[in-house]
Amino acid sequence: MNNNVQLIEMVERQRFGVEYQPIIDATSGAVFGYEALARFFDQSGTNISPLDVFCALHDSPLMLAQVELQLKRLQLRFRPDGSPLFINLDPHAFSMLKDSSGGNELLNRLQNESSLVVELIENTDVNDAQMSNEVSNLFHQAGISIALDDVGAPGTMVALNILNDVDYIKFDRYWFNPQSESMHPLLKSLIGFAQDNGKKTVLEGVENAEDLAKAVNLGVDYVQGYFYRELFIQEK
Repeated sequence: MNNNVQLIEMVERQRFGVEYQPIIDATSGAVFGYEALARFFDQSGTNISPLDVFCALHDSPLMLAQVELQLKRLQLRFRPDGSPLFINLDPHAFSMLKDSSGGNELLNRLQNESSLVVELIENTDVNDAQMSNEVSNLFHQAGISIALDDVGAPGTMVALNILNDVDYIKFDRYWFNPQSESMHPLLKSLIGFAQDNGKKTVLEGVENAEDLAKAVNLGVDYVQGYFYRELFIQEK
């Protein structure tokens, strides 16, 4: 974002959208579900980087929480019928949405949805790990499945307790980077851990047939990426 004025104008005008990216069964090639991704636009309709928007919103926790709530309403309104829906959740935003009764406005809304999987943003420090673990416990108590997102992304960490608690493990596209090859034994071990403990795995960043072949060889359950861009669904 160029400045706070642009951010405030975008929020007031609700220049939000959603893109649903399919999550594909690595064996059959069938669509298993969709991930709902936030999209933002300026006055001319030009895309604004979601990363830039969320970085700016983190400087204003209350605005972050309100935008997160509005985005989830949008993502649920247009969700594809009959498929599990994966949605991203920022634990910082979630913690700001407590209501007067001690509950949580966003949790109250989400627990009425069927076939929902909440993706927790990967941890970057110990405080984030603790917050993610608390949020994970709340959603599990509400009967909502949890996915740990971006496992293996540079600059992130993995808390072992939340890795054990989640239902899905989503591996970052970084695992396709040649620099990660020396770490592939760890990736295979994590996939094996998931298989042994009844968890499902998703490998993101599949961009071509070669990537898909690697994913199948690794034994992940599902794949996701621009190789399937013809199946993307966009709503503004």
